[in-house]
Amino acid sequence: MMVTIDEIAKLSKVSISTVSKALNGYTEISEKTRKRIIDIADELGYMPNATAQSLVRKRSNTVGVVYEVQYGLKNLFFSSVLEAFRKNIESKGYDILLLSHNTDSGLDYLRHCQSKNVDAVLVVSGGDNSDAIHKLYLSQLAVLTLDPAEKGPNSIFSDSYHSIKRSCKYLYDLGHKRIAFINGSYTNFIGRERLRAYLDFIHEKGLEPLYLAERSNEKYSYEEGYTTMKMIFEAYGLPEAVCSVSDLMAIGAINYLYNHGFSVPGDVSVIGFDDLQVCEIVTPKLTTIRQDYEAFGELACDTLLGMIEGKVRKIDPIIVDTEIIVRDSCRKRK
Repeated sequence: MMVTIDEIAKLSKVSISTVSKALNGYTEISEKTRKRIIDIADELGYMPNATAQSLVRKRSNTVGVVYEVQYGLKNLFFSSVLEAFRKNIESKGYDILLLSHNTDSGLDYLRHCQSKNVDAVLVVSGGDNSDAIHKLYLSQLAVLTLDPAEKGPNSIFSDSYHSIKRSCKYLYDLGHKRIAFINGSYTNFIGRERLRAYLDFIHEKGLEPLYLAERSNEKYSYEEGYTTMKMIFEAYGLPEAVCSVSDLMAIGAINYLYNHGFSVPGDVSVIGFDDLQVCEIVTPKLTTIRQDYEAFGELACDTLLGMIEGKVRKIDPIIVDTEIIVRDSCRKRK
């Protein structure tokens, strides 16, 4: 049988309005009274009515998640971050409304979010500056972007520049001088930052850049890694080491090398980026840059909730540090 606030009020010997204030976090009552009421509610197994609470607070306790149909959730890093985000946001009593982003769909995300009365929106991979996405930023909603198309406010992303320089330095310190670069997208901020880091390092050390200036890889996929490695090999010959902007692309590059009679790390050292679970499964186990997707998900959750509670609609970019995870795919050059 459902416990009501009337029963809690009788046992607490306070008014129904006092119980309501205690359960909804109002500060007009003393901490001692609030604690006593909550303890009694817990003992009785009281479950708050989410709909009623949302009416009181003028919130729906729903967060919209906009992701790209083409490859947003197929990207294992994004899907891992979203799972961490989901666990964190649901633990705070919020539901998620998934909105797939396709520039050809004609869907008005702002209107859809408003019709569902969502409290905030997480945009996963802002690789496209469509009008539908742009309208979200101009609205009164709390909006946060994971891996934005351009550096700006209301965004969260890894320190790509210093991460790639760290990868290159690691390979260089192992004695490698011919370091190839498996690039990502040239159409967004994150991809361009990673290329800039590679080129800066190469120029600082006086090395030859081994990369494809005209090929932009949009999906960060195994297939793109395989093809890019093939094209680099055909253009420059065998590199001593490969710095990749994603784990799946690194694995694609490794398989191209294997298929053509080369050993990793015997002939070529390879380093990835992301630290997906697959890094522990492939042979050799992949040395990589770790993006902590659990931390990303938790930080995105806490940031959006902070924006909701504080009624803040503009925040500075949040840049997350990374670390190298050393496994078996790199070795010192003899």
